[in-house]
Amino acid sequence: MTRRPPLRRPFALAAALALPLALAACGRVPGQFEIFNNAVPMSSDQGCTVPVDPTVYQGSGMLDLSAVSANFGSAYFLFPLIENNLPSSSSGSGIDPNEIQLGGFQIDITPIGAAPPTSVESVFANNGALTHYQISWSGGVSSGGGHITAIAGAFPVALAQQLSAAGGIGSDPSLTVDLTISAFGTTNTGTHMTSDPFHFPLQICSSCLAQNLGPCPLSAAVTDKGNACNPAQDVAVGCCTENGALVCPATVIGQ
Repeated sequence: MTRRPPLRRPFALAAALALPLALAACGRVPGQFEIFNNAVPMSSDQGCTVPVDPTVYQGSGMLDLSAVSANFGSAYFLFPLIENNLPSSSSGSGIDPNEIQLGGFQIDITPIGAAPPTSVESVFANNGALTHYQISWSGGVSSGGGHITAIAGAFPVALAQQLSAAGGIGSDPSLTVDLTISAFGTTNTGTHMTSDPFHFPLQICSSCLAQNLGPCPLSAAVTDKGNACNPAQDVAVGCCTENGALVCPATVIGQ
């Protein structure tokens, strides 16, 4: 986790004033609509929560293939903090014409760095639908520097399962991918918007975060409970085994 002072971008707001001309020229003006960073989820009594705090963010991630279950919504989640730098309205009408109503995200997954084993390369080469796709999300982000956080499934479970079956990925991360995510939506006046692409490096391993503590259920609660939003990512997690499969976090007798 890293903390930094809020960054303000005067040039982004200035560029937004040229919206009609710029949209006619290229369809998107950098800095108008962007993913500011990848937020850090927090544990709470309600489970997974993602605060709106531009000063707390995560710059890279880790996915443990061994902890991914078939019933997960995603093998890895991103938590994009979205910023709308379109100019705010001064009309006083009560309706923000430049508020962006989100429609979802475009996700692209691409291996980067050292070449992976041939079996892993073939997984990416033969699964375009799992490495380039869209997901839906709804929410409004106000103009003039407004923020909203979202939860985006950024790595399909089926892709993680195929990588695990392909072999060649051990407890030391040997594969890094670039998760490229763009938000899209429409302003209250009907202008379609696509954000600047946001790049997030993700290391992939097997049995690097998950610790097998024995058969399920355990007699005592585990210390490492994992990420509150997804036990297969970023944080160490204690697991147990049931019918030969890992259960993360581990189940406990009486709970």
